[in-house]
Amino acid sequence: MRTLAPFFIFPAIALLGLGCDESFSPKEEFHTQYVLQSFVEATGVQGYPVTVTALLANTYDVIGVNPATNANDPAIAGAEVTVTINQKSYHLIGAQRANPDTTRYHIKEWIYTNTIPSIPPDAAVSVIAKLPNGRTLSAQTTVPGFRNFVSNYEFPTGLTSAFSRRPGEPNWVIDWDDGNDIEVHLFVPRLTITYSKGVGADEVTGTVEVPSQYILASGGKIPVYPSPSSQEHCSFEFYALDSAMAQISAGDTNKSNYAVYKARLEVIEYDLPLSKYFSSINGSLDQYSIRTDASVYSNVDGGIGILGSYRISWVDYILDERYVHHFGYRI
Repeated sequence: MRTLAPFFIFPAIALLGLGCDESFSPKEEFHTQYVLQSFVEATGVQGYPVTVTALLANTYDVIGVNPATNANDPAIAGAEVTVTINQKSYHLIGAQRANPDTTRYHIKEWIYTNTIPSIPPDAAVSVIAKLPNGRTLSAQTTVPGFRNFVSNYEFPTGLTSAFSRRPGEPNWVIDWDDGNDIEVHLFVPRLTITYSKGVGADEVTGTVEVPSQYILASGGKIPVYPSPSSQEHCSFEFYALDSAMAQISAGDTNKSNYAVYKARLEVIEYDLPLSKYFSSINGSLDQYSIRTDASVYSNVDGGIGILGSYRISWVDYILDERYVHHFGYRI
């Protein structure tokens, strides 16, 4: 499971136009707002239980302009929170977990959570939170569906770089465009190789990530890894695949101590709200846009925040036996 950027709680501070007015203040009039945050993960496996967690909080003001001076935990306890998946509702139970920010707040933070059955593709998801003061926050989204992967090369004996490429196709390209997309989603691809190393009588498993390419820089060749993009395909240089294979045993002359099992392409697909939210805090949905100082995206009615979902799909590739033995590894 990937960790996603949180929806930050912050004082209502806004930069105004600079001028000569001595009454200038960098803060606007404060009004309490209520925040809902929930990221729903759907795996590529049907029947796999999913834990849904929601956070509730309120915005806060501080004396001065430094939000780090706030010492009062803004989390809201005692709410009634319900998640609905395709018209079937589940109650999220109030609980506490380790607080990631113990410098200002309590050791534990208040959350709402429950484990529910597998979330089907294209499921309609909604969350309703009834706060102790009578306010209601709500949000809706649609979970991404399953993705099928198509490779430009078939690799009949397993994944390898030792073959003749077709003219105009020097790289390995994997596509997951189903032709039915009407929304712009963000995708995060990641290609890894799973291996094990003999340590005494045990086999210790590890993974190495494959760069999409290498670029030349003053310090030599720099690996570049896939980044979030709205493109429904990804590409890998075969040199990058070779480099990742060599990295498995870098600095160890006992190559036969390593066994290589498979390569896995994993793609995280963000739904539309989560794609817009990620874009609003990190950049854009394409390489031609630039980030502006627009507000962080919110899809919560009755407050601010984000209800988003993402699906993790993957495909496994066996590796060609001769290719693995070329590096001195076992298979």
